[in-house]
Amino acid sequence: MQERRTTEEIIARLEELLQPVLFIEGLELVETVLARPHRARSTLRLFLDRKGGITLEEITRVSRMVSQLLDVHDLIPESYTLEVSSPGLTRALKKPEDYARYAGRLVRITTKTIWEGRQVHQGILKGLEEDKVCIEVGETLSRIPLAEIARARLDLDLKTEAKGAR
Repeated sequence: MQERRTTEEIIARLEELLQPVLFIEGLELVETVLARPHRARSTLRLFLDRKGGITLEEITRVSRMVSQLLDVHDLIPESYTLEVSSPGLTRALKKPEDYARYAGRLVRITTKTIWEGRQVHQGILKGLEEDKVCIEVGETLSRIPLAEIARARLDLDLKTEAKGAR
């Protein structure tokens, strides 16, 4: 009988298996989410991207490759649904490189605890200095340690987006 692996162990092993395949394809694994509800079917979500964006054909091809890898390595013992997609316009910022790459963009950062009087910080990403994310909130430049960040995502400025759509 196979012992039940933790979600973190499954994700770590899956990412280890996927990295060479994705590297060859020129793709980046942005985020891996494995939802394992107590009584429902599990869902494995992979968010992939590349500079310039990812196409539906690439998503379909990678989905087939991932499905085959999972079948061979039997990483998820219970039944599951595989979803492969683009991270979208509000993609997660996971790696230190993401904070440099998306400097100048509007971001929403949620801290683990209250930081500088709030837990949700929305502003313009200024980059990464040492291990601190620099974000301009109004006229103030905040420096939030990476270790303090619970979630970080690109955000949309709907006023600017609406003007651009006209």
